[in-house]
Amino acid sequence: MIDFLTIVLLIFGVLQIILFFKIWGMTNDIREMRNKYLKNEDEKRREEAVYDPTPKVSSGSKPII
Repeated sequence: MIDFLTIVLLIFGVLQIILFFKIWGMTNDIREMRNKYLKNEDEKRREEAVYDPTPKVSSGSKPII
């Protein structure tokens, strides 16, 4: 009985390791697909974002006109 349990646990452990590396590989595939299909949208968002180097300081009072 213990031999059977040991074999089952070894098989389960090996399958878990295989699953880990398969999921890791799939995350790289997702990154490649995202770069392929959404690259133009990312560039558009960067162009829309205007860089303003002036610091934004909140004084807590309303501006006087």
